[in-house]
Amino acid sequence: MQKKLYDRYSARFYALCKRYSVDDDEAQDMLVEGFVYVFSSITDYRGEGSFEGWMHSIFLRTAIKFVRSNTRRKRIIEPLDDRDFNSESPDLSTQIDIKDALVEALRSMEEEERLMFNLITVEGYPLADVAEEIGIPVSTLKSRYYKVLKALRITLTNRLGNKFLEKYK
Repeated sequence: MQKKLYDRYSARFYALCKRYSVDDDEAQDMLVEGFVYVFSSITDYRGEGSFEGWMHSIFLRTAIKFVRSNTRRKRIIEPLDDRDFNSESPDLSTQIDIKDALVEALRSMEEEERLMFNLITVEGYPLADVAEEIGIPVSTLKSRYYKVLKALRITLTNRLGNKFLEKYK
């Protein structure tokens, strides 16, 4: 049953872990740690809400805990390949892998910035909840969050070019 559970949900929760990790190995470690916790505490599931939602909260807490426990590690930024992101080619979308550019931009963020961005933008948590989780005032969180968004836009503009990003305002 554990294998079936892993096979069914591993891809979904691996994607969650990747959003909070600096590389694929770290994401895999988060995934394994999350499943170990799920398997060891499955009897704690009380049937309130969806099982997948219960697992999601476990993996999210695991990722946050992992990020906090590894705050002193070096950031790992994968180098860009030799693609010309500012090409004027009419079919620009075939030359650019948006996903890779976004993942690289997110991985270049500081740990707290990536955590904040993911919790607000991807997970959809309210600002007050994220501020409490991180341990800062809401006003400080708002300021930092908007700085992160601005930096992300600048990074993506540099990598993908202005004309390409105009399509996605």
